[in-house]
Amino acid sequence: MKTRVKNCNDCRKQIHAAEQENYLKKQFAWLNDGLYTMAVLSTTAAIAVQKMRGKSKKYIQKFFDDMVMIYTTSSVLGKPIVMTEVMQQLEKEYDLDFSRIHVNFGETEKEFIKNCRKEEKTDG
Repeated sequence: MKTRVKNCNDCRKQIHAAEQENYLKKQFAWLNDGLYTMAVLSTTAAIAVQKMRGKSKKYIQKFFDDMVMIYTTSSVLGKPIVMTEVMQQLEKEYDLDFSRIHVNFGETEKEFIKNCRKEEKTDG
């Protein structure tokens, strides 16, 4: 017995919704991975500065613990942490310019794509 599809629009909508959901899940995973990478890079850079300034191992360990606490805290005094607001406050309070920050990724876009393709070949 054949099942007859009356309206393909419903099928298309369901497929589109499933694709959209899958895309958003991947996007969220990429965002989380990127945030983790930036947190590690930021913490590494901050620790390198502390080391260059002659801070002790105990001080650096405490500093690291404080950085981890900040990364895992979603609110302060019952208010959500909004990064743009924190940056604006720090810029104003300490006369900082966050636009001076430029990140060296260690590889060009072309090298990145080439390395990803190498990984795909070894995974598949």
